[in-house]
Amino acid sequence: MKKVSFGWLLSALLAGCSASAEIPADIESLPLIGSTPTTTEAPSMESPAPQVPEASDTSPNSALAPDRYCYVGSNSTSSGAIRLTVDESAQVSGDSLVSIYDNEAGYYSTYAQSFTGELMGDRAALNVLTWVEYDLQEVEETWLVTPDALTIDDTVFFAANCNSPEVADNFIGSDGLSGDTLLTELPPAERIEFAPDTQQTTLESSVVRGDRDVYLFGAQSGQQITLALDSVEANAVFELISPTGTVLTQESVSNYLTLPQTGDYTVIVGGTRGNATYTLDITIE
Repeated sequence: MKKVSFGWLLSALLAGCSASAEIPADIESLPLIGSTPTTTEAPSMESPAPQVPEASDTSPNSALAPDRYCYVGSNSTSSGAIRLTVDESAQVSGDSLVSIYDNEAGYYSTYAQSFTGELMGDRAALNVLTWVEYDLQEVEETWLVTPDALTIDDTVFFAANCNSPEVADNFIGSDGLSGDTLLTELPPAERIEFAPDTQQTTLESSVVRGDRDVYLFGAQSGQQITLALDSVEANAVFELISPTGTVLTQESVSNYLTLPQTGDYTVIVGGTRGNATYTLDITIE
């Protein structure tokens, strides 16, 4: 499988930007996250960057103890966070979200990742799924991980409190709840077609007890969505699942949130008791 570099990610994200945006010719040379740490433990912008620890094949003392760890990085064109969990058998899992932006050029986009693998000393051998706009890539990577920093190629993320805004604001839901179980044995999704020049629609339908209605729609990262569900007997709820498979809201009747990725989102509507006749209003801004 072809390795996906951070330079490729940036190029792919820029390809999805508005054609009217004036992108600097040397944008691919801009530094990615890690050049300016944002945590209080990391040095200020005026201070020299800390030395990244050398990788070691035999460094058991640098391996992470079973726990959850979080890392952040930021500079003038990008910012993001990584959540990583190590279990008792040194198995690793987690997710990440990174934003790429330039206010003067007028673009903003994101890529998201989920990963699983094994920690050996200070190296994590991982299978990494990366969602870039509407594209999904799967690669094998080795990350250098210590309690203080996480290094991917030449990009450095610095340790941060998992409950801090700089981490939590990048994710919806504390545990990155997967939508796999919600999507099991469901009928094919019906793609929502918005009216020309609008991103608003009203869906009217009925669902029998035990069944679900599934809808699919495309949206851009950074857009705001409002969902409002009304049912005749107040007995219907919905779930919203991101393109990366993360549950953004569960068993809801209304919600307003910022969409984290570009891609196809899934809405599942079902009854809480008996049959449900409902109206679902969706507005994207």
